[in-house]
Amino acid sequence: MQYNGKSLWTVDERGGCVIFKELLKSVAFDDVWSELNKVYSMKDEAFEAYFRVFNQLKELTPEPNHDNFHLVVARVEDALEPGIFIFDVFGIKLGDNDRYALELSSWKGWLSFEVVEKCIEAYGAAAVVAHSLYELTFFGYDVAAVELNTKKEIEILRERHEEIENGTAEFVSWDEVCKDIGYVDDRTEEEKESQHKQFERINTENKRVYEMLLS
Repeated sequence: MQYNGKSLWTVDERGGCVIFKELLKSVAFDDVWSELNKVYSMKDEAFEAYFRVFNQLKELTPEPNHDNFHLVVARVEDALEPGIFIFDVFGIKLGDNDRYALELSSWKGWLSFEVVEKCIEAYGAAAVVAHSLYELTFFGYDVAAVELNTKKEIEILRERHEEIENGTAEFVSWDEVCKDIGYVDDRTEEEKESQHKQFERINTENKRVYEMLLS
């Protein structure tokens, strides 16, 4: 992705000077939980689940970071819900303009990610750890369960990819999807234009956030 001719996702060699496991070990769980509960309104039983995740991660040995992933945590406005701010968590590589989803990464892999330093400066170590924990528990709250679930998900994705490659995949048009779920777009042209402008505003402002963190 480019912004004013400059890559938003490329960081220089000074970024990400601490790996995620080091950052994790530098914070108290109570501070991490406070951030999780504040942003995601956790249920009471979630405390124990995240406490176990936190301690499991501290005991694991990081895998080599062969892909040279850097971890980014950015507070941005939700384009689908204007006025609501969310934390975007993703990976980047030096010299690479793409950003990478991390849900399928192993926990040991997460531990070796280098954390972009400006994210820690902007939000604090506990917040960066908290939102990373929220992301890495997408498939479960136990390392063995997560490994099994991600393996199954990767296999499903591989099968879907093969179906597309060999021409056996069945494609459904957007109109058909809307019909199946009973969705009717009854917005006026003025409403569509207003929402489009709102989306463009949010997109522009979020790009500034990314640029600030990754410049």
